[in-house]
Amino acid sequence: MMGKSIHFATLAVVAWGMGTMPLEAQTTKRSTNLDDGAETVKPVVKPKIPSRHDYPDAGQAFGMAWHYNGDNEAPVVEFKTLETDNRLWTMACKTLPDGSVRVANIISATPKELFAKDRFGFTVRVDDGRSIGVLARMLPADMEGKTYHMPQFYLPASHDLLAALAGGSRAFVNLNGNKFSVHLNGSGEALGNFLTACQ
Repeated sequence: MMGKSIHFATLAVVAWGMGTMPLEAQTTKRSTNLDDGAETVKPVVKPKIPSRHDYPDAGQAFGMAWHYNGDNEAPVVEFKTLETDNRLWTMACKTLPDGSVRVANIISATPKELFAKDRFGFTVRVDDGRSIGVLARMLPADMEGKTYHMPQFYLPASHDLLAALAGGSRAFVNLNGNKFSVHLNGSGEALGNFLTACQ
């Protein structure tokens, strides 16, 4: 089975090809030949259960870290390469027309299988916790003068995902079959400051 690929938009859009998933754990299946009554044994191959190694570290090559910026009236927390515009995950406060405040999330990635306005679900598992599902949509975002369609979604500040990201050590993301992970070193302080400001 061929793996999927995903692009992360940084200073240059980086192609990330996922490898072929190996097959393991052979078992057998018995069947009887109706002509002579002889029993035959055929191997049945089951796919390997994905492990943590199937979620490559998305920020390692760029030295990304969690950073809170509360210097202006629009607090933002980002998983980014400091002192650059390279970012993978951005969270900002968004006031909706009804007056409620939501945490607007953008993941700077462009999965090849998804197109403008596509809606899809994806999951995030922090450490050994439960898998948390999120519904996102491919919406336009400007980066370095160009417009890309990227996964975007809104969450209330009390959402379980935000609490998990603030309290964990690594997040494992399955984005429409594209798998990657991000470290959460420093996410607790950055997200804590951001959520306090995002009221």
